[in-house]
Amino acid sequence: MSRVPSALRWAGALLALTCTTACAGLRCGIDPPHPVLGRRATWTLTARDLRQPLPAFTAAQFAPDWLLQDQQGSSGSVAGHREQALQLTLYPLRAGRLPLPAVAAGGGCAQRSVVVADHAPGETALSWRTRMVPARPYRLESVRIELIVPGGSDLAWDPPGARSDALLLTPLGSQSRSETVDGRRQLAQVFRWDALPLRSGPVRVDFGLARAHAFGSLRVYAPPPLRFDVRALPLWWPADGLVGRPTIDRVQAPDRWPLGRTAVWRLRLRGAGLDRRQARAVLDRWSARWPRDLGLATLDLRAGETPGAWNVSVFFRPVHGGRLLAPPLRVDWFDPRSGLPAVLAWTPPSVEVDDPRPARLAWGLGGTAAMLVALFALRAAVLCRRRRRLLARRLHAIATADGADALRRAWLALLPPTGAAATLEGWLDAAPAGRDPAVRAAAAALQHALYSPQPFPVGVDPADLAQRLRRGFTACGRWR
Repeated sequence: MSRVPSALRWAGALLALTCTTACAGLRCGIDPPHPVLGRRATWTLTARDLRQPLPAFTAAQFAPDWLLQDQQGSSGSVAGHREQALQLTLYPLRAGRLPLPAVAAGGGCAQRSVVVADHAPGETALSWRTRMVPARPYRLESVRIELIVPGGSDLAWDPPGARSDALLLTPLGSQSRSETVDGRRQLAQVFRWDALPLRSGPVRVDFGLARAHAFGSLRVYAPPPLRFDVRALPLWWPADGLVGRPTIDRVQAPDRWPLGRTAVWRLRLRGAGLDRRQARAVLDRWSARWPRDLGLATLDLRAGETPGAWNVSVFFRPVHGGRLLAPPLRVDWFDPRSGLPAVLAWTPPSVEVDDPRPARLAWGLGGTAAMLVALFALRAAVLCRRRRRLLARRLHAIATADGADALRRAWLALLPPTGAAATLEGWLDAAPAGRDPAVRAAAAALQHALYSPQPFPVGVDPADLAQRLRRGFTACGRWR
């Protein structure tokens, strides 16, 4: 009976040693077993009873075939065994057989590579196209670069970031449009950039990683780089000269303006790579040719919303009226198509300057004349009223005379046109009323009465005499 327990003890020890040897070590696995290009894959490392911890990986160990998106590790004790686990989230960036980094623990992983499919079953493989216009640009010539993804319009894309140390890149956004790929039309996603080559020679454009979303899941792709050559400019063209046709847009330029006020023209000047110094040089050459009669005040230059765009404000104050002309705005540029210099000229509108001074002078003179006429009319009215009153008093004195001598004095007080008369005979010869026979008869009777004892001339009615004399005067009391 003593031998049985001893045998059992040895068997148990051998079984424990066998389990420890079989269960200790490293296990590796990838899910799904056959990854698809751009889609998530999970690489899991599990270790039991390893003395050293599982290694931490870096993105550089997976580049350029994989994108290491995330890694999470855990450790603990299970049934008396030390367990470690490491889970890595990967995105394959190429199709085909891709290697996996070596694991320096537990003898490493048996699986050293994975075959990645370029598309899932039942789907079309995602492809990339690049396009640039023009195909062989000059240095400083504006270039349109496009990254085209045929069949990618059903994905929600994050715009990729293009990079190049030889280009100045400006994103222009993306759009979905129909493209001809392999002889057939299909809808494609197109990413666009405006590029300005900064040096001649070979150029490489890297688009980095393009991320898209399909039904909430992330997809990551690595578009191929774009390579092209940039031609050098001719030696005779200045280093700071414009390359490519610029544009000059008229935003505000009135062709009629009143004299004495400051006018403003607003223009928009655009050119590939046009900087502030170049734009200022163009405006300085223009201002040097401005005529003095337009009275140029200042040229204000402000940066526009996009690179190479400038807002120009021209302030001027005409010095006289009439139709005035400004010189054309000229911009020299290099034509990449012909390889020759060219000139862009913008002709400003002629300005009709309204001078209000003649009209104001005419109005002033007219107003002065009207005022003088009114004054003369007022003076004439006052004089007319005074003469009427004086005539009325003198005729009243004639009509109410109570004796021959009083009648003679009242009669001579009614002065004839030539002035005072000393006698009635002189008055009759000077006054128009002296031609009236009744007036001459009354004068003769009055003279006879002056030298007779009668107190009043016989046959003379003073009231009737006053009425007859009144007929010889106008309404204003002047002799007719």
